[in-house]
Amino acid sequence: MRINVYSQELSNEVIRVEKESNTGVKYHAAQLVLHSSPEDDARSAVTFWLPKSRRRREEMAKAFEQIALVFRTAPPETGLD
Repeated sequence: MRINVYSQELSNEVIRVEKESNTGVKYHAAQLVLHSSPEDDARSAVTFWLPKSRRRREEMAKAFEQIALVFRTAPPETGLD
């Protein structure tokens, strides 16, 4: 599966999510809210559900830190200041 989120859709809004299943188990997620047009009545978001194990959560946190590094160090688009 591939998911493309274009720069025009990105926002800096992050929501912490907690959902309880019908079995009573609580699940947690981080949700990146996307920009939507004023005509939209529902907000779009990308939801990252947290793994159960601490080890796996730490691995994912490191992956998101690597993404942040790419955002901070990538060269600007060609032809833009």
